[in-house]
Amino acid sequence: MHLNKFIVFVLIFGLALKVQSQNLGLSSYSRIGIGDLAETGSSRNNGMGGAGVASYNQFQVNALNPAALAVLKYTNFEFDLVGKRTRYLTSKDIAQTGLTGNIQYISLAFPLHKRVNIQIGAKPFSSIAYKDADQQAARDNNNNPINTKFYNNTSTGSGGLSDFFLGGAYNYKDWLLLGVNAGIVMGQSVYENRLEDVRKSIFVYTTERFEQHLRISPGILITREIKNNKADLLLTDTLVGFKDSLGFQKKAEVIPTTTNWFYGFGLTGSIFKTLQASEFQKFDQAAYSTVRGSNGYYYSDYVYYKRDTIRDGKLGNYSLPASLRVGLSLYQPNKLSFALDYNFANWSKFTYNQYHSKPVNQHGLALGTEFIPDFNSTKYYKRVAYRGGIKAEMLPYEIAGQKISQIQATLGAGLVFAKTGVTLNVAIAYGERGTVASNLVKENYWLATVGIISNSKWFVRRRHD
Repeated sequence: MHLNKFIVFVLIFGLALKVQSQNLGLSSYSRIGIGDLAETGSSRNNGMGGAGVASYNQFQVNALNPAALAVLKYTNFEFDLVGKRTRYLTSKDIAQTGLTGNIQYISLAFPLHKRVNIQIGAKPFSSIAYKDADQQAARDNNNNPINTKFYNNTSTGSGGLSDFFLGGAYNYKDWLLLGVNAGIVMGQSVYENRLEDVRKSIFVYTTERFEQHLRISPGILITREIKNNKADLLLTDTLVGFKDSLGFQKKAEVIPTTTNWFYGFGLTGSIFKTLQASEFQKFDQAAYSTVRGSNGYYYSDYVYYKRDTIRDGKLGNYSLPASLRVGLSLYQPNKLSFALDYNFANWSKFTYNQYHSKPVNQHGLALGTEFIPDFNSTKYYKRVAYRGGIKAEMLPYEIAGQKISQIQATLGAGLVFAKTGVTLNVAIAYGERGTVASNLVKENYWLATVGIISNSKWFVRRRHD
């Protein structure tokens, strides 16, 4: 049975390798920098508005903080899907709608020791997907526009980066968790600008970029009971203390109480080391002419007759910026929790591929909550985890003097199927990004997340009498 589960994980992980860099909806903003940055959390985090760096859960991975991995009790498999419906608005009251989906997160985590857990997984890091079209006037030898002659100008982009990672965490003490997550962030991006004089000629300028980075993300999570400053209990309560023949105190494990309040502090960040970054640029030219096909018939089409390589080599001084995330939590175990996160990334020095924009630092706030009516109830609806949250952030670019912001509100739920060890997380969010000022685009979107989490004991030795 465990072998079958592992085979399923390998197959899904292989699928993730092929689709991770695919986009989650067209966006003109994705042509800037390395593209749209992906959500960093898992399905539970998404249900809480993207917050939770200072939160933990014994049965679900916290993708925001590698230290939280230390509290997992069983082998944990998570597979998240996300779908997005976007409406694009401009200052000319022109609106379009797009619908897409992708894998958001895949992870396999399991206990290596009673205080050590490890994890392997993959998730998107960024995506590029845009298509812009307009008409551009031809120019004479003095670079003056010729208003009687126009070209169809089409710009497209695709690709992005994926993060394939390995993590580990150590439960140093029940109130102090330490973790580290290392990943390879890699992918290919393609940008194409096509200028067409209908039925006469085509000029195509293409840029292809391949990059590979090493990412290191350490994390720490501290949790303390507010009312009791003595030895705090993260996973278990001491029912009755007793001593064995050597005089050591033992603990009996039970379901955590839900009457006492705890607070948590979480801190994590990422640093990057560029392993490889190269760029290939070419210019193609085609003329509209009559050609003979393989079947002997003649037809009219564009025939490329000239190609020039503009650049083919490494990118110098190309590195992804460091980031930081810090958060606080206030909670009653398995009852009620609140989480507040702040994140920062130093994008102001990333000047590559800015496309008429100014790089700025990224700042964000996220606030989330989770409520479980009665964790020990026999009534199903009382064991459901009800979630909600809101987040706001300033994106890492400024265009035409306009700072680009994004705000998003989320509702979610965690549905537990106790007999199978499976939890189904669902979340739906509504958000807005951008502005119609200065001829820019505003995006209104709905985002739906579905996560499947399975908990089981894979690595348990069977005893035979």
